[in-house]
Formats: sequence, structure tokens, C-alpha cells
Amino acid sequence: MSEADSPVRQDQTTLNPVVKAWCYVQYLLFRALLFVLGVMPLGVSLGIMSGLARVAFLVLRTRRRHTIENVLQSSITDDPREAKRIAAAAFRTFLIMITEAMIARQRLSAANWKDHVQVNLHPEVRELLNDPDQGVLVATAHVGNWEILARAASMVKPLRAIYRPFNNPYFDEAIRQDREGENLTLIAKYDADPMRFIRTLTEGEVLAIMIDQHAGNGIYVDFFGRPAKTTTTVAMLHLVTSVPLVVAYAVRTGPLQYELRSGPPLTFKRSGNRENDVREITQTLTRGIEDIAREHPEQYMWGHRRWK
Repeated sequence: MSEADSPVRQDQTTLNPVVKAWCYVQYLLFRALLFVLGVMPLGVSLGIMSGLARVAFLVLRTRRRHTIENVLQSSITDDPREAKRIAAAAFRTFLIMITEAMIARQRLSAANWKDHVQVNLHPEVRELLNDPDQGVLVATAHVGNWEILARAASMVKPLRAIYRPFNNPYFDEAIRQDREGENLTLIAKYDADPMRFIRTLTEGEVLAIMIDQHAGNGIYVDFFGRPAKTTTTVAMLHLVTSVPLVVAYAVRTGPLQYELRSGPPLTFKRSGNRENDVREITQTLTRGIEDIAREHPEQYMWGHRRWK
């Protein structure tokens, strides 16, 4: 679900034997971890990951410093100690997100997902999701648990999400299979086809796209008072299809407990100046993401290089 820059995609046939073997070892370790998490009590899994988050925060000095700097430069706080607390919490949120996302793939189903996810969507968004013929274009970000967001929303309406593949092809294939569901399909950014996106929306499905990472082919808009290069894909699709835009996210409220939230649906009329229209839409959506990050700074992923 990411639009960030990434290396050239690889597959098994392009890897040399040593790298191929190491990639396969990583894949086997992942499968073992997935099995352990599936049988381990939730509290134990979360306790282990919380401990690893504290270790990572101490050991990964460059990432820690970068995260703290981003929090301070966002002006959420000007207190270095508070910025450090928020950064440490963000580290923990990220590892907990990974853990609960893997657990959710095995434990959340159409029969029980409402036991874990409280739906608090705007009433008009609910109506859009309940209309089988109405497509919905969702802009989201790395806040809370975006995996839970996609899985829960797909229980209501078929959803396709753009994602950044992992460099390890074995790992990527396993992750993609585990992340997908009956009504949830992942589209690798390398396979991004505008016509496929348009068909998804015109056929009454949801298309979800992350908009809070540096996009090499994007445009600069304001994000926390600083210019940030942002994808224009969402804005362009809206102008072509006129499908309603929704900013949505899943905030964590407890162990494997989330609240699915959204703003009202947004629509923009064409002015005749496509460049201005794209900029206005992209800035409006980015401002919505900024508001969410301000409200839940401990659950936002401050560590990525948003401002390159």
C-alpha cells in the first residue's frame, strides 16, 4: 500500500545462488515465526515485541535520532524529552502492528472480525460501502494498523490495495498470500496499471492507497509546515472517475482491538486546470493525514524519510 521509492523488483530467477539461499532461509524463519505467533498467547507475543521495541530503540541510533528529529520538526512538541517518548512509542507501535497483523491473518474472519474492530465511519461513508455499485477511493497512511484497516474494510466491500513488495521474492510471495483474503487483493506497485485501478472503482470496489511516503514522481505539498513530495495517483483517479475520496485509518485501542475511522467523503469539481486541481486534492488529503498524526502521534510511523 505504499507509493515510496524502492529498488528494482527481483524474482528467484535473477538471484545468484548465495543470495537465493539466504532469501529462502529468511522465508523459512518467517514461516516459523508465523506458526509460533499463531499458537502463542496474545499477551506473551505482545510482551516479547514490546521488549524488542525497547531494544531496537536503544540499538538503532540513526533511526532513533531521525525519528525524534521528525517529531520535533513536526511541531507536535518542542520538548526533546516528550519527542523522545513519542518516538519510543512509535517504535513500539510499529512492532506491535507487525505482530497483530500476522496474528489477525489467522484469527480474524468474516464471523468474528467485529469482535476486534469497532466501526466508527462517517454515516455517508457507510452508505457508500453498503452500495454494491459504488466505488470508493481510500487515502490512508502509516498510522495505527493499516493491515487491519484493509482486512476489516474488505469484510464489508471488496478491496484492492497497492503495496510495496519486499526485495526477498520468497518472503514477498508468502507475505502477499497471508495478507490477502477472500475480498482483499494486493497490487504490487510495480504492476500498477491505471486502467486496472479505474476498472476497480467503476466496478464498485474499494481502492486503497498510502499517501504519506516520499513519492519520487509526485508533487510537493505542505506536510507539517514542510514541503513533502506526495503521490498524485489518488487525485488523478478521482478526476478521471469522480469516485468519492475517503481518508480512513484504524487506530489501536487495545490488544488486537481497533477502531476503524474515517472523515466524510470528498468530491472535487474540475476547474479546467488539471495541475491546480491535482495540487488542491493532494494537499487536502495530506492535511487530513496530518490531522490524524497530530491526534495519534504515538501511533504514527515517524521513522520513514517523509521529507527527503
